[in-house]
Amino acid sequence: MKILCNKLSIHTKILNSFFCFGLITSSQAETITIGRGTGVVWEGFYFNETMSGPWATQTMTTNAIMSISTSSVYCISSSALVNIAGYLAFPIAQGVGLIPRVSGNASFFQNFPPPSGPRNLSATIGIPETAGTVSPTNTQVQSSPNTAWCLPPSMNGDHQFYGFGSSRTVNLSGRWVLVADGTQRTGNYNIPPMYFASHSGYPAYSLSTRILPSNISLRVSTLNCTVNTPVNINFGTVSRSVLPSQELAIVTNPINVNCNQNSDLISADINVQFRATSGLYNANPSQLSLKQGGGYITGEISSSITGSGDCALSQGLRLDNTPYKLGEISNTETSVVINKQITWRLCSGGDSLPTGPVDASTEMLITFN
Repeated sequence: MKILCNKLSIHTKILNSFFCFGLITSSQAETITIGRGTGVVWEGFYFNETMSGPWATQTMTTNAIMSISTSSVYCISSSALVNIAGYLAFPIAQGVGLIPRVSGNASFFQNFPPPSGPRNLSATIGIPETAGTVSPTNTQVQSSPNTAWCLPPSMNGDHQFYGFGSSRTVNLSGRWVLVADGTQRTGNYNIPPMYFASHSGYPAYSLSTRILPSNISLRVSTLNCTVNTPVNINFGTVSRSVLPSQELAIVTNPINVNCNQNSDLISADINVQFRATSGLYNANPSQLSLKQGGGYITGEISSSITGSGDCALSQGLRLDNTPYKLGEISNTETSVVINKQITWRLCSGGDSLPTGPVDASTEMLITFN
């Protein structure tokens, strides 16, 4: 289940605020374990890769400048993807698919058609969509015909599109997501390697690197976890302060996890992960940014599961999908209940703390491996 909501409001000198986060059940490890969940059931294996190299002569725009595929040479066929829980994903097992959640950019020199000059492609692949924009021409691009997760720099099949003897630099960063539709069957399955590639007219000028570790296996179990914790966090009414790192409000709530399995019993760690959907404040993974900037929210889980969420520190809950172990279940247990507490702090960023309505949001995944 995925719940998305965000409403955090600031009034002049008075801050009345709350934020909310989504809940997803899933898993993370070298052997990825998923249960009976639907929708997004796992997210992990972050990567950030940059490649540079020259073009072959007469490279056409049909050769994708940015691609994710099971092959280091070819784009993945659109027919290889199937609709699973509303996502076009690469099937791994019955009712389970793999899809990237990736952003990237590519810089290159366009030769034809004129006007020639340097260009930059900013794009996303997989979730939320495979599409991009080339600047400064504002050209919109999407997957090439009959391909998926594969972006050309232009939708026209131009010869000698790239400047003769020029090169390109491409970067992709993101992570992998597993989705399920509830029809998954218990068992063990292999996940194929995946590559980030930039294709040229000749293979010798193509660039590629692996972005999914080798020998990853998928374990589908009957394990299922539900979470009971408030998804709307209301900080109440507090005074506005422009003192940097000043704590403006604090709220502590229970975070209770109930897990059960009815057959094929397994042993697994029960983890929690958070992903900042409204962004990180000053790129600090422990600070959830207000969408309007100028302030942030920190988290802290009891029993020393995380470090302190003090506004002046950077030791609290990380919001970059870092897993934290809450408890465990053994292969002799059919159910467990885990009770913890989570503390949220609303913090000032200083003079830039806004007044008026603001928003912040994060997603939480209860995971097991």
